Amino acid sequence: MPVGLDLPHHANNKVYQRSVPSERICKESSLATVVQNPCDLSNQIVRSDALKRVMKLVEQVACHPAAVLIVGETGTGKEMIARAIHSHSLRCNKPLIDVNCAAIPEHLVESELFGYEKGAFSGADTQKIGYFEMADGGTLFLDEIGDLDPRVQVKLLRILDGAPYYRLGGSKKVNVDVRVVAATNQDLEELVQAGRFRNDLYHRLAEFKLEIPPLRERPEDLLGIAEQILHQHYPDSHFTHDAVTALLSYEWRGNVRELRNGIFRAVMLAKNAHIEVTAADLKLNQILQPAASAKAPLSRDLDHLEKQIVFDALERCGGNQGKAAEALGISRRTLLRKLKIYREAEGAAVGTLCAEQQRYYRKQTSAPISLQAGDEIMEATLLNISLGGASVAVHKLLSQDAVVTLSFIIPGSDVKAELSGRVAWANREGHHGIQFGEVPAEIRTHLHRWFQAEMKKDGWRDELAV
Repeated sequence: MPVGLDLPHHANNKVYQRSVPSERICKESSLATVVQNPCDLSNQIVRSDALKRVMKLVEQVACHPAAVLIVGETGTGKEMIARAIHSHSLRCNKPLIDVNCAAIPEHLVESELFGYEKGAFSGADTQKIGYFEMADGGTLFLDEIGDLDPRVQVKLLRILDGAPYYRLGGSKKVNVDVRVVAATNQDLEELVQAGRFRNDLYHRLAEFKLEIPPLRERPEDLLGIAEQILHQHYPDSHFTHDAVTALLSYEWRGNVRELRNGIFRAVMLAKNAHIEVTAADLKLNQILQPAASAKAPLSRDLDHLEKQIVFDALERCGGNQGKAAEALGISRRTLLRKLKIYREAEGAAVGTLCAEQQRYYRKQTSAPISLQAGDEIMEATLLNISLGGASVAVHKLLSQDAVVTLSFIIPGSDVKAELSGRVAWANREGHHGIQFGEVPAEIRTHLHRWFQAEMKKDGWRDELAV
């Protein structure tokens, strides 16, 4: 059954009124877009399943006249999605005008959007067309729509309903054919309830709503974008394994903008950025933005703040004290001294690993194991393991959230462990992070004994007897 098309209202529309399936017209438009569309999307990273689903919806809605509302955190790529909608639409050869509603002074919003006539106000020496007329036949992208002045919202609603409008100070009505795409990082429904945004305008803008997931929920895109930024400076460089772990552990509340700044800073400051970028170069632990896994907000107490930063560094470095000390900019001896102070403050015996510190312990190894993904069983190498997950190297790249089972003999015993989990991240070197599900009590006990023996080699005593 044919679907509705977003056809421009021109005199030569008759060429489109033949009995042609809309799907064919959309495909032909997309082919034309490749050659003639000024919106270059070739450098966009789309690797994650979440963003692929969004892009599929973009292609589907692009050929319809519906207004689209794009919602997502700041820096998630809402403008890129808007350009993709225009690029895949039948309006692709017409203008795409993007407007940041929050950047326009409040007293100029109406004149900028709708234009003004000569003499409309002091300083209006000539006629000026507004953004709507600039976008006639094409797409108008209204970014930060939640900051639009309530008085302008009424006029915008009328235009979206197809009504002509007057320029400021004008007496002649203006008709435009514009497809509106809006974006916001605010919850418009909350603004509606608070009386700061019109309910009818919200529903008119949100005929089709696209939600962009944050970067922290798209690890494949995160690593792809990070590599793209790095290779813009040093094409032959790469991120080390600990750098990948640090990138995936950080929350990135600023999303792509914050990631771009973080990689640029690392490239500028790293000693060997032309070869590799390490977790120490990224210095993510030194940014006072807690990761998503942080258990409590930072305290104002400086001692507690220091302690939390130390434990955050240990967690980011997989329990490796040497790497954590390097990332913190202190010696390993200083780190051990601080851990000792924290233990004594908690009333634990000197040389004892408390439960909180054991949580960050990760055994480094290079043991051969068996990995099963679906019906396929393959050889792999266990790089490190903790009670909550593991890192493995395998010749095949596994998809995000793929269910896997690791099988190996626990060192120091004849117990075969079979641990099931999901792929949390992967890199181009074939390294995969596995997050375990529920670990059987017997296996957990043997793993704990193995870790306990390894920790004792470093002079620690485990306060949790098994």
